Formats: sequence, C-alpha cells, structure tokens
Amino acid sequence: MNILCSAGKGQMTTEDCLACARTLKGPPCGFDYAILKAMFSSSSTESRKNEIHVTDLTGCLRKAWYDKLDPTPAYVHEMLVLWLGTAIHANAESSDEFLTSEMEISHEGITGRADIVYKDGRLLDLKTTRWLTPQKLPYGSHALQVNIYAWMLRHSGKPVEKLQIQYIDTSGPSKCRKCKVAVRNFDGELKCPQCFQFVPGAHLGALLVDVDLMSDEEIEALILPRKEELDAALQMVMPPGKEPGYLCGYCAHYEKCKPEEA
Repeated sequence: MNILCSAGKGQMTTEDCLACARTLKGPPCGFDYAILKAMFSSSSTESRKNEIHVTDLTGCLRKAWYDKLDPTPAYVHEMLVLWLGTAIHANAESSDEFLTSEMEISHEGITGRADIVYKDGRLLDLKTTRWLTPQKLPYGSHALQVNIYAWMLRHSGKPVEKLQIQYIDTSGPSKCRKCKVAVRNFDGELKCPQCFQFVPGAHLGALLVDVDLMSDEEIEALILPRKEELDAALQMVMPPGKEPGYLCGYCAHYEKCKPEEA
C-alpha cells in the first residue's frame, strides 16, 4: 500500500514509511513506528476489492469504484481519525452470552458485517464521530446502513426486532464553555458541575439512537439498482456517474473526480 508522507517526502510505500519511523532520529511527521504499524495494519482494503459492501452502496458509487480499482494514497495524518474509530470498534466488539459481534453476512451479492447482534433481536451499529450534535442524529446514511444489515440478517433466518446506533464522540463529553469541565447529569439535565449552568445540546460522550425499521421492499428499491450499477461499472472498468455533495471536499479522489465539473 502507498501513502503520502505527512512530513512532505511525497508518495512512498508503507514499508518505507515504517523504515523512516524506526530511525534513531525519529519520524519527522511525529508518528511513532508502533502507531504507524497499527494504523497500516487496520487500513488494508485488499479483501474488499472483489466484493460489494453495504457502505459502498450507501455512499458515493464513484468513490467506491475508485477505492477498489484506482485507490488514491492518503496522507498519514488523514488516516488517524479512521484508525481511532477502528480501534474503538475493536475494543467494543466482543461476543458473549448476550450478543454476537462482527457477524459476517451477505445477501443478493452484497456483503457486510453487523457490529453487534443481541440474542433478543436487537441490532446495534457503532459509529464514532467528533463534536457530536444530538439534535442532528442519526447522521447521513447511518439509518439506511443499519436497516440494510437488518435486511440481510432477516434473509439469513435471524429476526430483527429493534435497530439502534451507538454514537461515540472521540472528543469526549460536552464541556461547559465557561469552566472548561465536562458536564454531569443533575436530575435529568446536563449541567456544569462548577457553575451549575445548563449546557444546551450537551451529551456525555455517547448517545444511543433508535432507528425505524424499514421493510424489505423499501430497502431493495433503494439499494439493488445501485448494486447493479456498481457491479456493472466494476466489470466494465468504467467509473459510475458522479454524485456531487458536501462530502466531495473530504474525498481522497477529489482531484480525479472533479465534482464541480459534473
């Protein structure tokens, strides 16, 4: 895998990046070898090149095509947030007598991995973010994603009774702007423990959000045509049409795609 050096050395392989980090002087980017090794080991997309994943269909199809057939090297520091989310997932997902985690599922040529499936029929998806805004949840396509996992589980013979998304704010709980300390719950209200002022829109660092269940027909109407479009684009080695939106500015393929010309 190739990356872009955050210290300005240009494009290089992950092996060369790690070799740089092992020098006695230390890496000029500020990332230690141990951290870089963990980041690179969790960011491989090789196993997804020949399959269509749930997130390929709920996001931009053109981005999914580029990810699989024409990947763009990313700067190391831009990979950090994704790695932190992966690390939180890895520590939160552990099967026991109440739940099964990281359940591999597939249906209609679409693959996915359900984060947490409770034995009582509850399906939970984990999402990490920064600067969580409770009144805007669920974000983007998250509700559709968890519904697709439910659809796949139902078709594998596992009933799903309830859908939820667990949001985790990697920046921690909300803080009082005046006192700079984390809020606490006082009789159902989140307030500053020093000045006791109510903090609007505050949270404790995590929020559990209920998601409405969609029918099989609703889900299939939304995703099966997109699956066929992406599948055809991959087979013909021709990128799908552009889907310009606010996420374009955050996409690694922005320069190749030029969404403003769509």
